[in-house]
Amino acid sequence: MEVVRKNFKEAMPLIEESINKADFFSIDTEFTGLINGRDVSMFDTPGDYYTRLLSGSAEFMLIQFGLCAFYWDKEKKQYMNDAYNFFLFPRARPGPDRMFLCQSSSLDFLAANGFDFNKLIREGISYLPEPVETRLRETLQERQSTYSREKDSIRIPEENKPHVEEVCKRVATFIKESKEDEMEIDKCNAFVRLLLFQELRNRFKDDIIVDTKVLENKTRVLKVIRRTEDMGDPEAIRKQREWDDLEEAVGFSKVARMISASRKLVVGHNMLLDILHTLGHFFQQPPYDYALFKEFVTCMFPKLLDTKYMSSSPPFKDKLSSSVLNELLTSLSQKPFSLPKVGSLEGRGYSQLDDKQHEAGYDAYMTGLCFLAMLAHRRGRHARCDDSLPALQPYLNKLFLAKTARQDSPYINLVGDDPTPPRDHVFHMIFPKDWQRSDINQLFSPFGAITVQFIDEISAFVALDRRDQAADVLRVLAGNTRVQLTPFEKHRRCSSSESEMAPQRSDWPKADTYKLMKTTSDAKSRQVVNNRPVVSNLPAAPQLPQKVSRVSSAPVTPPPAPGVAKKRSSSGVFEVDELEPVAKKIDVKTPQKQSKVVNGGQQEASSKSKHNKTDKKSQSDDKTKPKDEKIKIVEKFDSEAKSNCVSAFKESDLWD
Repeated sequence: MEVVRKNFKEAMPLIEESINKADFFSIDTEFTGLINGRDVSMFDTPGDYYTRLLSGSAEFMLIQFGLCAFYWDKEKKQYMNDAYNFFLFPRARPGPDRMFLCQSSSLDFLAANGFDFNKLIREGISYLPEPVETRLRETLQERQSTYSREKDSIRIPEENKPHVEEVCKRVATFIKESKEDEMEIDKCNAFVRLLLFQELRNRFKDDIIVDTKVLENKTRVLKVIRRTEDMGDPEAIRKQREWDDLEEAVGFSKVARMISASRKLVVGHNMLLDILHTLGHFFQQPPYDYALFKEFVTCMFPKLLDTKYMSSSPPFKDKLSSSVLNELLTSLSQKPFSLPKVGSLEGRGYSQLDDKQHEAGYDAYMTGLCFLAMLAHRRGRHARCDDSLPALQPYLNKLFLAKTARQDSPYINLVGDDPTPPRDHVFHMIFPKDWQRSDINQLFSPFGAITVQFIDEISAFVALDRRDQAADVLRVLAGNTRVQLTPFEKHRRCSSSESEMAPQRSDWPKADTYKLMKTTSDAKSRQVVNNRPVVSNLPAAPQLPQKVSRVSSAPVTPPPAPGVAKKRSSSGVFEVDELEPVAKKIDVKTPQKQSKVVNGGQQEASSKSKHNKTDKKSQSDDKTKPKDEKIKIVEKFDSEAKSNCVSAFKESDLWD
């Protein structure tokens, strides 16, 4: 079922019914791009992978959401599906005017598969994150409280008086002679509309209602409606319309929150990006802190299953030739596997004959079929799914990592420790600009097969297939003057993690002020204003500095997660307050001339490089010190030393 702006309201009861009766959901999404800037590396840890993907994908927009609800038919003893394909496009009013990035390759791919961009922009359903929705509700409530107050009339400028009088005469004629119920006033600018609105209400308030009408080309005009006895209070009608506009702006976010509130199993294929965008667009921007991200995901969606990870794990990885979705479905339709029989009511779901690949709703349907086929293979029969089944436990809450899977780090474990394979067989290598892959292969030929991932035209990561050869590589290549070789872990330590992984969005939440929201079906978790649900205790996202310098392009580890104190408020919101950071010692070294790396370390630079000149400001500061006071050179930061800083800001000051 295709759902767009014009039929979204009518479809909501059907969607809610499907969510309530479903055993599980499968989802799929389409975006305007995948990653901006440096791509993830196959040697990243799961934490590195997450932070790099988060930083690189947040500015893209989610434009299509596929939802397929699978429910069990007791009479037919088979699954049925209700599928929905949502076109999504956030409206600028009353919500914020959203800016987003797009990649030509992504848009070209969607266009080649029949994506209708005209339908997206004209008929896409709006959506709002919960903090934005909360601010808009509070603003609207405050604004409406001022409607009943008397306001000073605006003086009509001399140049506008003839036009205002002419319109008033036309409206008087409309009231006396016209048999029509409404009339439209000619187009005019915003100030003239305000003058007309004021004068018409003052002169004819008992006979007409003055409203604003938005034409198809987004032009705003005034509409005069003949007042009847059954119309009610115009001010109440205006307030109701403003609340309706806000509800339309919230739009699809209601569906995402219903899925979250159901606490049911959600199935996706290679779904890390799907989850990041779902959280960021409909709930709240995921935190930069990796540990908080895990808690946030499990709070919103406690049961996730990634069919990409499932098909890449035993016993399936040795029986399936590919884990690409359409190829996976083909493989699972052949022995020793079999696809389940899944029906649908007319116009409510998909069948295998539809073949609408890369339409989000159909891809969600295919994902659900693949899941049921693999589950049946584990159980030995097709039967009703239960997320507590032992056959599912090895795959629950593990999100597949496509890039790192080749290096034994294939998933993010949302409810436990991640795999941490050693990287002692991996080296960061700097080589001449004119070198090709064949030159690198030849250099490492004595040590067996290698895996090369280029960073840029003069650097790459090189991994040995034979891990036992790592020590010999450093010993044998120590005398090679054309390359610079650094063990992977040492290269990571030398990289600037904050500069590389710092988010670029100005509205990115900080870990020390981040609030995890728990969506529940409990009515106590939401306030009600004018019969409209209000998400409580959800502050606006704080702003970080927009200009962030990038020092290194190498994969890095995000800062270690500090201790956090978590508490749940009465509204069901998880409040995460940062405690004192974990103590860590940082060596401060004086800048040195670059030298070649041999045997995993750097050769000492000449002694001249140890004596660096201080800047003029430092020299002038030194002159103010007493002559008998010795200048102390700090060689290491003492993490236990107490600072003399003044606490100038409270946590609440960080929020808009």
